[in-house]
Amino acid sequence: MTTILLVEDDPDDVFLIRKVIERAPIDAELVVVEHGQAALDHLDTFSSLHAEGVPVLILLDLNMPVMDGHEFIRILRQHPVFYPLPVVVLTTSSDAAVVRMAYKQGACAVITKVDSLEGMSEIVNSIADFWFHTAKPFNVK
Repeated sequence: MTTILLVEDDPDDVFLIRKVIERAPIDAELVVVEHGQAALDHLDTFSSLHAEGVPVLILLDLNMPVMDGHEFIRILRQHPVFYPLPVVVLTTSSDAAVVRMAYKQGACAVITKVDSLEGMSEIVNSIADFWFHTAKPFNVK
């Protein structure tokens, strides 16, 4: 089973994304943490990119307590093992400077969140189709 790491502190967004992933055309387990430091701590429990349970995709909010998404991406991209993990930012911000900063720090995509099940379903299905059916995985052995 594939693992997706969701880094999100809003319980409503977690609920919505969890429901959408359960319905998505992928066999994926969703692991949820509430901030960037918890995400780094989770990743550090694995010894390599090929370890069982390493996420193949990170869905990341930007505005979180403890460590925000910008700081998380910056640190992840410097990590000696997990730097290539794909990160898709899901944000409520439409500020062009915020979007540019996320890309500059190493986000693979920045997508504006929607608050409807139908809208979020369309977004997550597009993400799943691209990252699980079209793109080549980063951790090919």
